[in-house]
Parts: sequence; structure tokens; C-alpha cells
Amino acid sequence: MEFSYLKKGENTFPLIDVELVGPRGSLVVKALLDSGASMSLFRAEIAYYLGVAIREGEGLLLQGIKGSVMAYRHQIPVRVGEEKLDCQIAFAPQIETSFNILGRNNFFLPFLITFNEKLQKVIIETHPPAEGQ
Repeated sequence: MEFSYLKKGENTFPLIDVELVGPRGSLVVKALLDSGASMSLFRAEIAYYLGVAIREGEGLLLQGIKGSVMAYRHQIPVRVGEEKLDCQIAFAPQIETSFNILGRNNFFLPFLITFNEKLQKVIIETHPPAEGQ
């Protein structure tokens, strides 16, 4: 799968389309592939739309520049292209994120992800698990 970076203002970002599935149905959203983020963090309104009870997830205290905030992690079925996986996604009702963020913790595992800055593209390939995994 290949995705072109998307321009926002003067900058470009590796945003991809992902479909999330919840109790009330599914929703396709843009998400930033962030190799610097350990976890995935999505906007609270997405959880509300999908019918995910945010505060029923595993509570996590996230530390940031402006202090700490509670987030709640859920296992959410996600589809990228034809690939499906359960992804750990945190929702933090108290913060507004600029982008939905796909972090390394379990989203990156089944893929080989290449960021091509020169061509402004991200390439996502599936790869077989390493021996012993």
C-alpha cells in the first residue's frame, strides 16, 4: 500500500486512511503514522461515534509538556487496505489532538513501513512474522 503525504499549511504529513470498527459500526479516518509515538491516540469524538465507552478502557496517565492527562486504552479492530488487525488505541477526552496518531505499539508490528521523504510517500507492506514469533 502506498499513501502520499498530505499537506496542511506549509507542512506535509504521512497521513493514511484507516477504518475503525466499534459497537455502532465503522468509520474511515485519517491518522498520522508516528514512529516517535509509542502508543496510538485518537480523538474522543471517534470513540463516541463508534459507540466505544471511553472510560471503560484501561486507564493510563499520559505525561506531556503541559502536564498529565488521563487516557483510556481499548482494543479496536482496524483495517488498512485489505489488512485487518486489533490495535490498542487510547482516547483522552480532555485533550484535542491535531491528528489521530498511530504509534509503534502494536500497529507497526505486522508491517514494514517506509517513509520516503523525498517522494513524500509512505509505503506499508505486510511481512511474515520472524521465526520464533
